Amino acid sequence: MITTLASPPAFEVLTIQPVGDRWRITSSDGLFEGVFTDAKSAVRCAKAEAEAHPGHVLMLAEPA
Repeated sequence: MITTLASPPAFEVLTIQPVGDRWRITSSDGLFEGVFTDAKSAVRCAKAEAEAHPGHVLMLAEPA
């Protein structure tokens, strides 16, 4: 019996950045985008997006 290995998880980067008085999330693959009124809502949505895709990892970084 030959079994195939599961494909490695996709790496998708979610970027959260301020835009005026709003916060914008964009994904590196261009398939996800959203605008939020506060950073907390944007982070909560980014976490939910990562959890909805098994194998995806969410990394949040402080702006430099």
